[in-house]
Amino acid sequence: MTTAPDSLDRRARQLHAEALAHVSPEVRARLRRARHEAISAGTERPSWRLPSWLAGGAMAAALVLAVVLRPDPAPPQPDALPAAGVAAATLEDPAVHLKEDPGFYLWLASADVTALALE
Repeated sequence: MTTAPDSLDRRARQLHAEALAHVSPEVRARLRRARHEAISAGTERPSWRLPSWLAGGAMAAALVLAVVLRPDPAPPQPDALPAAGVAAATLEDPAVHLKEDPGFYLWLASADVTALALE
């Protein structure tokens, strides 16, 4: 940040001073009064508004309550269990898909896969 005013800043200040010289004192008084009224109106705070920290605290408390009071999800219901007379061996074996094509695993372990990956 420089402290010396540049030529643009000096020119702007000069034009502003010239413009103020052509404004009548009555107009400047009205403008000054309007500026003061606008400033005083901007500082007034309506009494019905909550402070921002209070609104933020209420939002945080509502989120905490929502998390704490959230019902636990229902446990998954098991499908219809097999009849007592059916042996457990009839249930599907999770490795059945792996047993279908053992040639794939042989190929996966071969050197061809490495050569294919390097292409």
